[in-house]
Amino acid sequence: MSWLFGRTPRAGEPRLRSRPALIVCAAACLTGCGGGAGPHQDAAVDRPLPVDPRAAICSEVEAGATTVGLTTVQTIFTQSCVICHGSGYEVDLSAGHAWASLVNQPAPASESCGGILVVPGDPASSYLYQKLTNPHPCTGSQMPRTDLFPDPLPSCVIALIEGWIAEGAPGGAADAGVDAPSGG
Repeated sequence: MSWLFGRTPRAGEPRLRSRPALIVCAAACLTGCGGGAGPHQDAAVDRPLPVDPRAAICSEVEAGATTVGLTTVQTIFTQSCVICHGSGYEVDLSAGHAWASLVNQPAPASESCGGILVVPGDPASSYLYQKLTNPHPCTGSQMPRTDLFPDPLPSCVIALIEGWIAEGAPGGAADAGVDAPSGG
């Protein structure tokens, strides 16, 4: 590889292409490997875009297989939130605890914005909704997130949570025995 730095090969070493030829070869490879229009790009256009598996719950609701109540919202929490917000965390979104941890509860002290996590009937005033929908919330990052980056929920899933809050965030006896407002 020292020939790249201008040394001529020693006796017995293979003579490799000159630097200008190497640059031309590398440029040709890069443009041939997707740098211009070609069959690879045409094939990508015909392929359907991947569907976020978290959106599957939306089709169940649309088909009438389920209604948007605490059970649906809990399914979303279990699939996307409990890994970081389960038992032992400031906000426990695990089954049987989510409703009591969210509804009319103040945001954790670590969240400098404050506010109420879920204000029944008012998604826009609910800190949970702000954390799910705002790419740059007043503190922290948009939820849910991976180790490095936000991984926002599909818009239809956010709409389910918004609808649940707008309907008064109904809970149920299954959520830690809390008697919650009924409906939805």
